[in-house]
Amino acid sequence: MYKVFIQRIDYRITLASFTLLMIISGVQYLQSAIQISAREGIFHDSPYTSWLSMDQFNFIPILFFLLVPLLASIPGATLITKDLKEHFTRQLILRLGGLKVAWGYLLTSLILGSILVGGTLLINFLAFFLLLPNTVPDIFLNLNIAVITQDTMWVSLYYTQPFLHALFSIVVATVWSGLFAAFATSMAWFINNRFFAVASGLILQVGLMLLNMVFPLPRQISYIPYDFMHESASANVSGKVVLIMTLVMTAVIILLALIGGRIRAYEASN
Repeated sequence: MYKVFIQRIDYRITLASFTLLMIISGVQYLQSAIQISAREGIFHDSPYTSWLSMDQFNFIPILFFLLVPLLASIPGATLITKDLKEHFTRQLILRLGGLKVAWGYLLTSLILGSILVGGTLLINFLAFFLLLPNTVPDIFLNLNIAVITQDTMWVSLYYTQPFLHALFSIVVATVWSGLFAAFATSMAWFINNRFFAVASGLILQVGLMLLNMVFPLPRQISYIPYDFMHESASANVSGKVVLIMTLVMTAVIILLALIGGRIRAYEASN
C-alpha cells in the first residue's frame, strides 16, 4: 500500500529542503572553523562543545532550529497539497479507504522530515571530528558553554559519555522534525492554501513561543520544541515536559489525520 506514496514523492523538492538544511549547517561549520582557527589554543574545544546543536555563540543555530518545522515539512506537505489539488487523493480514497490514505501520507511525511533533519544534524556533528580532537568536555574548562542541569537534559551523561549525549539529542530533534512534518500533513486535510499548510508547523512553533511567554510553567520550564531540540537550550528544560509535549503532539496529529481522512472519504463517496 505504501509503495504508491513513496512513488509520489517529489525528490527535487526533497533535495531542495535537504540542501537548504545543509547550507545552514555548513555556514555554522565554517563560522566555527574560522573562530577556532583565530584562537591561540583549542585544548578546551571539542566537537561536543562546537557542533550545531551546542553552538551558543552564533546566530545560525537559532535560525536552523527555528526553521526546522518548515524545512522538515516541505516534502510531505507539498505532496499531499498537490495531490489534493489534483484530486488524486480522491482516487486513492475510493481505492484504499480514507484512513489508509491518511496514514500513508502521514507516515511518508514523518519519515521524510525525520531523515532530512536527523541526517543534517548527524553530518554536522561527525564533521566536527575532522576539525577538533575527540576531547571529553570538562565542567571547569568549558564553563563558557554553561551546560547545567536547568538547560540540558541528562547533563551528567554529557560530561561522561558526550558522544551518546549528542546522539540522544539528535534523536530528540529527529523525532520532533518528523512530528512537525506529520502535523503539517495532517493540517493539509483542512487547509486549502498550500503555503499555510506547509508553514503550519512553523506557525505552531511561533505560537508556542508566544504562549510560553504569556503562560509560563513553574520554574520557567520551556515547552517550546525549539528549546528541547537543542542539546543545550537557552531556557530551562525538563525531560517530563518533553515527554508530555511529545505525547500530546502525537495524539493531536493522529486525531487530525483520522478526522481529515474520514471527512475526505465522506466527500469522495458523495
